[in-house]
Amino acid sequence: MKIGPQFRDLAVAQGFIAVVLFLLIPLANAFGGPSANRIAGILHGVGASMTLLVATYTWHAYYMYVRGAQGARLKLEWRLLVTNLLVLLTVIIGNWLYIGYQSPEGAAEWFKLHLPFGHWVVMEYKEFVSLMAIPCGITAAVCLRRFASSGDGGREVRYAVGVLLSMMWLTLLIGFVFGLVLSKWKGV
Repeated sequence: MKIGPQFRDLAVAQGFIAVVLFLLIPLANAFGGPSANRIAGILHGVGASMTLLVATYTWHAYYMYVRGAQGARLKLEWRLLVTNLLVLLTVIIGNWLYIGYQSPEGAAEWFKLHLPFGHWVVMEYKEFVSLMAIPCGITAAVCLRRFASSGDGGREVRYAVGVLLSMMWLTLLIGFVFGLVLSKWKGV
C-alpha cells in the first residue's frame, strides 16, 4: 500500500506548524513576568513541548502501521505508551502550576478582574481540551493492544486508531498554543 498524497500533505502541514510554534517559544519566554512560578512553569513548558513532539512522532508512526509494515504495530504501541506517560506527567506538573494560578492574588484573580475572557474561555477551555488527550491516547493504546493484535477488524481498527491519534494530537496542540497565550498575558 502506497501512502497517498493527502497523508504526505498532512505530514508536511504538521511539521510546518510544529516548527513555527517551536520557533516562537524563545520569543514568548522573553516576555515572561517576574512573578511567574519559574520551576513549575519551565517543567510544564518543557513537558508540553516534549509531549507535542513525541505525539507528532507517534502520529507519524501511524503511517507505517496503516501501510501494514512488519513490526509497525509494536513500534506504534511503544511510541503511544511514551506519549501517554508524557501526557500524564505534563498534566501532573500542570496541576502543580494550577495551584499557584488559583491561589489568592494569583493569576486567576487578575484574569477574572481584568480579562475575564482569559480565564473563563482560554484557561478553562485549554484545561479541559488538554485533558481529552488522556482518554484518546489510552483508547488508541487499548485498541492497538486488544483488537489489532488479534486481527479482528483490521481495517476498521486502523482507521479508529488514526482518528484517536489525530484527536489526541489536536488536543495537545490546542493546549500548547493556548498555554503559550495564557502564560504571556500575565506571567502565570
